[in-house]
Amino acid sequence: MNLGEIQDQIRQYSEKTEEIFMNLAERFPSLLNKEENSSMDLLLQMFDSLDKAIRNSVKLEDAFFGGYEQKYAPLFTELNEKITELATVNSNVRRIKENSEEMELIALNAMVISIKSGEKGRAFSSITESLKQLSTDMNIYSNKLREEEQHLLHQIKELKKIFDDLMISQKDVSKAGAASSSDVTSLIERASAPLNEIKNIIGSVYPPIQSAMEGLQMQDIIRQALEHILLCLDECSKIDLTGEVNEAHLDNITFYISLLKLSSSVLEDICSHVKKSSEIFKTNWVQVRSTLETVEPKRLAYISRFLDKQNISEDNIAAKMAKINTNFSELLTQFGVYQGSQKSLERNCGLITEKAYQMYAVFEILKPIIDRLHHVRILQQIEVAKNPAIIAVKDSVTDMDNLINDARDSLEHMQEMLQTFISQIGVLLEKFTTEIHSDNEQMNKIRLSKNSFFLEFKNVQDGLSAILSQFSVFPPGFEQQCVSVQKRFEEFDEIYHDFRKIMVQLAEEALRLESKKKDYMMQLGVTSWDLHDDRLKELIKHFTIAAHKEEAGQIGHFGVESGVESGEITFF
Repeated sequence: MNLGEIQDQIRQYSEKTEEIFMNLAERFPSLLNKEENSSMDLLLQMFDSLDKAIRNSVKLEDAFFGGYEQKYAPLFTELNEKITELATVNSNVRRIKENSEEMELIALNAMVISIKSGEKGRAFSSITESLKQLSTDMNIYSNKLREEEQHLLHQIKELKKIFDDLMISQKDVSKAGAASSSDVTSLIERASAPLNEIKNIIGSVYPPIQSAMEGLQMQDIIRQALEHILLCLDECSKIDLTGEVNEAHLDNITFYISLLKLSSSVLEDICSHVKKSSEIFKTNWVQVRSTLETVEPKRLAYISRFLDKQNISEDNIAAKMAKINTNFSELLTQFGVYQGSQKSLERNCGLITEKAYQMYAVFEILKPIIDRLHHVRILQQIEVAKNPAIIAVKDSVTDMDNLINDARDSLEHMQEMLQTFISQIGVLLEKFTTEIHSDNEQMNKIRLSKNSFFLEFKNVQDGLSAILSQFSVFPPGFEQQCVSVQKRFEEFDEIYHDFRKIMVQLAEEALRLESKKKDYMMQLGVTSWDLHDDRLKELIKHFTIAAHKEEAGQIGHFGVESGVESGEITFF
């Protein structure tokens, strides 16, 4: 046996086992570190972010569109009542129009009679000329009044039409928004479910890794035990077995044999701990490898189903996102149409008020005309009373008087109604405008929410390209580290077998020396020999493992206090 080579081997294995344990001690915490995100974690985070954003957007839309029609129904009920009231105004306008036409005809007949009366009817002719002009003016402005009324009615009908269009646009926006949200929700649910399944499986990989760390507890025991062997072998190297056979020589060979037996016994203990560590590692790593093998097909299946660009099915995330983007562009267009209708509605409300005031302004023009008609009619009546030449128009004057009074009554009644209409329609349209402004602000919030969501959606799309390039379900380097750790475990088997070979060499050397010892004892005429000095006792004072001290006591035939002294063994 080459003692120097064995010492070198023990030192090398001591360094190697220390290096393996230290390496594993660094790798295990790294494997258990769940803070580093895998591609799967990033994708799930993206989906979670999208899910929250779409839920907020849907919540806003539901709150806005849910009672939209019911909110405006009372306003349109009131508006319809006002339209009904305008029917009375319309009858009065028509009556004034008819009166003005009849007055114009009466004035024309009166002028004919006055002309036939010659010089005697000149004064009456002048009065009748004024009456005819006023009647004509009244006819013109009654036409204007009717025209303004038609404009007002048209604007009110237009308001209803715009609102109907707005309701259609609102339904289109709501439907498109719901479809867009449904597409996103469907994408998230379908693409997240397999990932969550994989994530749950991955969760089972960490307990066995944690349990495998228990194998590191053997590190200090193995290191200290190897130091014990080196102490023994160092002592062996100091023993001189050459020279004359005497008791000192016999004592040296006995000490040598004791050291070899002690080294072999300690090495047996080391092998036991190496094997125990290896079994702890391997038993737990079977579960780790099982999880990795279970996850990998699912990862590949996920790539094929959701991430493969060649797969054009509805599950392809990139294709689905592209479609959602297209739908979003269409949704923004519908938002624009809707908000355009809102603006038209608001503008029309202003036009209705404007037309009502314009109609009222015509009344203000008609009132002095009727007042002047009444004044001219009085002059005409006086002229008829004092001029017998035109007595034939007396009935016409009376008819004119009745028509003027009737027109004035209609005008006053209509003006009062229009004042009420303007006041009430103003309040109603103000409510309308306020609601429209409120809706517009809410719609802007919904639009901002949609834009915010699709900005997040765009970020996911951008991030998806990086995920597509290398889709992983474990943190970066996890699987490679698992492979490296397993290789380190396999090194323990090599060390175990090499230690066994050294034990064979030590045992063979011990047997060879035992044979020599017997020869020495025969030469000296003794039948047994125990160590005569305390060299072995002195040596084991440097041992830090009590079991090895006890083993040395059994080999050297001396007592050793049992138990472990404080600080003798340090566990990792």
